[in-house]
Amino acid sequence: MMKRARSSNKVFIALTLVAAILSASLSFAGCGSAKAAADSLILGKRVVTDDAGREVEIPTADNIKSVFFTSALAQVYITCLSPDLLGGTASKFDESQLRFLPEGIEKLPYLGTIHNNGEIDRESLLTEDIDIMFSISGVGLTRQNISEAESLQAQTGIPCVLVDGSFTKIPQAFRFLGDILDRKERAEELATYCEKSYNAVRSVVEGIPEEERITVYYAEGPEGLQTEPETSQHMLGFLEAGAVGAAKCEETYGGGMTDVSLEQVLEWDPEVIIAWDTNIRGGAYEDILTNPNWQEIEAVKNRRVYAMPNEPWAWCDRPPGVNRIIGIHWIANLLYSDIYDVDMLDVVREFFKVMYEKDIDDGTIRELLGSSYPPPERIEKGRS
Repeated sequence: MMKRARSSNKVFIALTLVAAILSASLSFAGCGSAKAAADSLILGKRVVTDDAGREVEIPTADNIKSVFFTSALAQVYITCLSPDLLGGTASKFDESQLRFLPEGIEKLPYLGTIHNNGEIDRESLLTEDIDIMFSISGVGLTRQNISEAESLQAQTGIPCVLVDGSFTKIPQAFRFLGDILDRKERAEELATYCEKSYNAVRSVVEGIPEEERITVYYAEGPEGLQTEPETSQHMLGFLEAGAVGAAKCEETYGGGMTDVSLEQVLEWDPEVIIAWDTNIRGGAYEDILTNPNWQEIEAVKNRRVYAMPNEPWAWCDRPPGVNRIIGIHWIANLLYSDIYDVDMLDVVREFFKVMYEKDIDDGTIRELLGSSYPPPERIEKGRS
């Protein structure tokens, strides 16, 4: 079923005009100009080149009323940029998340995700009148990203635009999306904020000598015995904030979460452990602090074990998207509070105001930060 089909007369007129312009342009301006002129005459459509180098015909902004995405990662961008265009969700929300998200988002249909071998309801994409889809990466675009987008587009007839959401390209991603959706002013606000945040953190932590950088073990899963090596995109936020990944193991591609043993963690002896929280993500934060088997690890002995804040999405990964901007502030201040000396109450308040247009009070921010606020004085490497 084709959406917003044009009448046969309009199609005939448009094709006639295109043919005329092509003929004239081939003679006087060359093929490139002819194509541009022809494209401009196709009513309600434009052609963009996405970050994978694909030319994709998409609706003009005034014809985009409903947007979807291939994963929760892309969903975060649209939620920040233009929540009024959300045509469905790629994740299901709990009450702890909803208090920070746009009103009414819980009423949108869940349409699925292709992340971690999931499925998107192709039929619902049509019944919900989705006009355009976005596939946004957390690192450079891969062949799999391209293949998935091509397949989804071919099966539904809905254009799917690929966007590179690598850390340094987050601002560029917002500006690209803002141009497509005619939200340029809002996109520029978000892009400028992300640039300022990233530069503020990197200008401080990039000068830390390697021998003074703090080792961090990322304790995932209910027992804290799944993790990410430095090659994983799920560790990128930690590394951008100046941490050294403690885990020396093979990366589990796709969803990550490499299984490790407690003996390996003891051998790595990280200075800091960041775990999934107990209540929301069912992680091992409390168990690591109290379980006798963990007590010989330096991070535990020094009480440098923290639960990653999760609302409205995890601050460092899952999805590894724009939410990592607050994550690098948090990690840098947590590890290097002596040199990245910011008040996280102010930083978090600004982040939520700019990114989600939400005003949150100090009590809520303290709740989000938990035991990581205020941060402890930096523990020098090698000190017991």
